[in-house]
Amino acid sequence: MTPATCRNVMIILLCLTSGIVDVIGYLSLGHVFTANMTGNIVLLGLAIGHEEGFAVLRSLAALLGFIAGTAAAAVIVGRNKTKSFWPREVTLALGIEGLILLGFALLSRAEASDTMVYALIILLSVAMGMQTTAARRLGIAGISTTVLTNNLANVVEDVMSKARAWLRKDKASGFSLDSALRLLAIVIYGLGAIVGSIAETSHPLAIIWVPILIVAGIVAVSASLFRSAETSS
Repeated sequence: MTPATCRNVMIILLCLTSGIVDVIGYLSLGHVFTANMTGNIVLLGLAIGHEEGFAVLRSLAALLGFIAGTAAAAVIVGRNKTKSFWPREVTLALGIEGLILLGFALLSRAEASDTMVYALIILLSVAMGMQTTAARRLGIAGISTTVLTNNLANVVEDVMSKARAWLRKDKASGFSLDSALRLLAIVIYGLGAIVGSIAETSHPLAIIWVPILIVAGIVAVSASLFRSAETSS
């Protein structure tokens, strides 16, 4: 596997973690999204409209946690503006994300309470905010690991562009690697949601160890494989 292929695989695996984490938040933490803030803001609006106080607080906790995670990662990955294949700052941000997810896993074993639920929501949201910014720093095919709306729009635009080229009988109108990666990001996110929903039914919160292992593996690989890979992205 080439370094470029390995990097593409890792960005797709981050989409898998987002799908799993969103299901954890929705099924086990009071119907809140902790990765997909578009959906979470909709839930926040619904909760406000229906005057559901606790639902409002849960959605706000997720939103504020995500903002905090994004801000923290922006400080980390924004230190070095030079182009590189996989910046060390991205590895650092993902490493911190992994530690936060580990903290979530350990804290989730404590006795359940309302305060604990809010703490768990914030931890997941901070982690996903950090992941979002770190992945955006890589700039791979315009993929966001947590915002599927943009990915879907890009896929549809790719299809329409290729359809027009095919109608013009342009034989060089095959799909690019970027197009394939965008589509795969959506599919893998959905797969994560399926896996998460099945696991949450029988073993609530236990599936968090899958994202932890994925992020830990990505950090380990990137720290060794991309240490000296300085090319334009």
